[in-house]
Amino acid sequence: MGFIVLFAVACPFWVVSVPPSTDLPQHLSQIFLLEEALAGGRPDLIPTPWYYANTLVYWLIYGFWQIADPLTAGRLTLSALATGWLLGSYALVRLRRRHIENWLIGVPLVFNFLFYWGLVNFLSGWPVFCLFILATSGRPGRRQMLLMAGTACLLYYAHALWFLMANLWLIARIVGRQARSWHLSLLPMLPTWVLACIWYPMLTAARRGSGVETGEYWGRVALERLDLNYLANAAQGGLQGSLEPTYLLILVGWMVVAVVTRWRRIDDEADRPLLLAALVLILAFWVLPEKYMNTIFFNERWLPCGLTLLLLALPPPRVPRLYGLTVGIALTVIFSLATIKSWRAWDEEEMGGFLAAVGQLRQEDRVFGMEMVGGSTFIKGRPGLQLSSYAQALRGCDTNFSFTEHYTGIVQYRNQIPVNPTRKLISFPYQTRPEHLVGFNRVLINGDADAHEFARQRLNLEPMDDNSATWRLYRISGQP
Repeated sequence: MGFIVLFAVACPFWVVSVPPSTDLPQHLSQIFLLEEALAGGRPDLIPTPWYYANTLVYWLIYGFWQIADPLTAGRLTLSALATGWLLGSYALVRLRRRHIENWLIGVPLVFNFLFYWGLVNFLSGWPVFCLFILATSGRPGRRQMLLMAGTACLLYYAHALWFLMANLWLIARIVGRQARSWHLSLLPMLPTWVLACIWYPMLTAARRGSGVETGEYWGRVALERLDLNYLANAAQGGLQGSLEPTYLLILVGWMVVAVVTRWRRIDDEADRPLLLAALVLILAFWVLPEKYMNTIFFNERWLPCGLTLLLLALPPPRVPRLYGLTVGIALTVIFSLATIKSWRAWDEEEMGGFLAAVGQLRQEDRVFGMEMVGGSTFIKGRPGLQLSSYAQALRGCDTNFSFTEHYTGIVQYRNQIPVNPTRKLISFPYQTRPEHLVGFNRVLINGDADAHEFARQRLNLEPMDDNSATWRLYRISGQP
């Protein structure tokens, strides 16, 4: 059973030429730039200082980078993170003696927008958060404090938001008198708080200096977030169509039936620490802004994790156990097959010419990427938004935008750099003008025939490859 689940979850990453994970090529490019900086080829860059948060996942990527080509390293990274998602929650099931059928019902939550958008730093924090919960479950003493301190530090290096959430959960437990001793609960967090207090002011100053938006953005107020489609997009948000809202209704129905059929013993059968953690994460989804400090999905990223914990905290409905196991495996297989079908359609119909275009690039080229489609017929979000960064990850080219500007990668600029005037053009490519291409000699464009013709005429471009593909490479007129 376990093999079936792991295979079904990992399989989609290996059936397409490039996984539809928006930010993944940027993260892979960070490893290329790290090696360049260490070799002295990029004197303008330095490795990120050891006390900076959000760097843990890069050591995972770096390990795969050493044994495989960049595309395979990307697939291995996503597969490892998906496996970590499942194993982290499974550890809670085994060590806190929860119900395997509830875990199986929640497996399709791994097919969520965090993977589609390539938020790999945040994803690396989920299994560590599960370990942190387990670390707090032991008997109070030196061993527990050391385990808490270690996992708290790992949470910080995975993603600072996970470290902050762990603190909020501990405080909620103290207020609810679920923690035996408040000082034993909070003392292990202090060493990591020292790191955070050093890092955060430096991050804020660096981002403001580079022109990165740091303000908050509210798209929907709390009551509007109860809309079914919004909830389904936050819980999963990967596939176009009605499958995800249907699954969310099944998930909620399963939990409602569990509460109704076990109402008289719900206090005894529910796991209170897990329930509290679930409520904290779901509350964060409900009340936080949608964007803050240039962190997108600031609220939505907590919902798939919160729903997973809520499932594990509750007992299953009073039905035969075989029924729950069958439904869970069936839902996992259905989602895996639906994901494979959609990803294959995206790969065949909307990725035409991409690898061929990237393959023509030379390391000395400077590439300007333009994603002019704005979305996908098969996949939610913008899977093509950062794909031009494969020009750097695969071919070593400089591009018009790098996550190095965010100061949360594994490399950063040695000195403060001027504001990148082309950053907003990533999201608004039709505003690109010829003067924006100064310093570049290649343009990689994704679009339909009209978009390509518009860009060619407006920017004075010369085609270099197949003039019928979705992705095409252009030479800037007058450039070699």
